[in-house]
Amino acid sequence: MSLGDFVKELVVLLHNDKVRMPFDEENLWHELFYELKKDPERNERFNFFEHLQFDWDGPSPKCQELSDFLHALHWNASVSALNPRFDSITLIDGIAELWAKRIEVLDPEDKKFLQKAVAEARNIFMSGHA
Repeated sequence: MSLGDFVKELVVLLHNDKVRMPFDEENLWHELFYELKKDPERNERFNFFEHLQFDWDGPSPKCQELSDFLHALHWNASVSALNPRFDSITLIDGIAELWAKRIEVLDPEDKKFLQKAVAEARNIFMSGHA
């Protein structure tokens, strides 16, 4: 599985659970992925985490590859941030349905880790920090 596949699957699960996904606070995404990278329960299908590099020049970790991918999702209109203050990511329903089909064919261990990632995202996104 690639970083892109994982982000898409995570976004659709968060969308379906109605979790607010920050657009203006990208640092929360970086904190989430930093925490997931450290998770010992991650299976070998998520080996892209091993290659993610986090920079600590600021107050929190930042991964350029993750940042580039989040912005690419917005640029190619897969996700939108056209809410009143451009502060949240929303997923277009047709895209959500397409991405959700990918999750259906995942093995149970992958689904379990994705659900753990959703819970961690909910915690970080709602509290504003890891």
